[in-house]
Amino acid sequence: MFNSELVNAVEKFTALMLPVSEKELERKWTWKDHDEEGIRFAFFVTIQELRQLAVQLTSHNKPLTQAHHVLGQYHKQYMDLQAAILGLSKEDSERVPSEGEWPVRQVYKHILGAEFGFRAVIRYALEGHRAGQWKPEQIPESEYPRLYGLSESDYDDLMKSPLEEMLTFHRKMHPQIIQEFSSITDEEMDLPAAFWEETRFPIRHRLHRFEAHFIQHTVQIDKTLASIGCAPSESKQLTRYLFAALAEVNANLIGENISQESCSQLAKHITSRAEEIKTVLEK
Repeated sequence: MFNSELVNAVEKFTALMLPVSEKELERKWTWKDHDEEGIRFAFFVTIQELRQLAVQLTSHNKPLTQAHHVLGQYHKQYMDLQAAILGLSKEDSERVPSEGEWPVRQVYKHILGAEFGFRAVIRYALEGHRAGQWKPEQIPESEYPRLYGLSESDYDDLMKSPLEEMLTFHRKMHPQIIQEFSSITDEEMDLPAAFWEETRFPIRHRLHRFEAHFIQHTVQIDKTLASIGCAPSESKQLTRYLFAALAEVNANLIGENISQESCSQLAKHITSRAEEIKTVLEK
């Protein structure tokens, strides 16, 4: 699905650029005819190349299913969330912004728990509908460990873990959710699914909840970071745009079996660019 070479190249570029100060961003670096913006221009070039690739992939794709489109929206917001907390220390992730407010780790615990719940609801509904045995009752509590793919004790351990461990787990879980639900047909989108509410919302609502919930708590995390003195630097803000551009590329690869040669080629360019920037920073 996603091109691992491209993802790794962007992540390595980000790891190099994230700690760079505003003054260091002015270090001289030339790209073709551009020689006045410093190494910060490497951000703009890379973002533009990713956006161009996304457009090219779009032109080669067959029409997206509704599920593919929704999952692409979900992935874009996932990437924005990851960019928002990128580089956050364990100490800062546990700092309480004010009395009664959640620290970032607690917010992320809630986000991850909701991901398990949303996935379980859709999975259970699809199992029932596809077997012709769906019932409007709520999911039995005994079914959740199976639907989560974790025992109760393993789930509890995960929720007690530091932010970094939750992020590592979520990084594996996220593409699994996309891969699993990319098979949902347009007709299945309107089938009902039961959760805690009285309303039996359709599967399309459940899929959209992934992104909507991310937005709600990404805003909360942004406010928390500002409150504890961790407002984003210029490099951090530019990284957010970079992740958004990568996410758009990835969204075009959901459910598609197309050549990823262009992704691999761009990965090589970004890796080479990072090496150039590294040399400049080491001088």
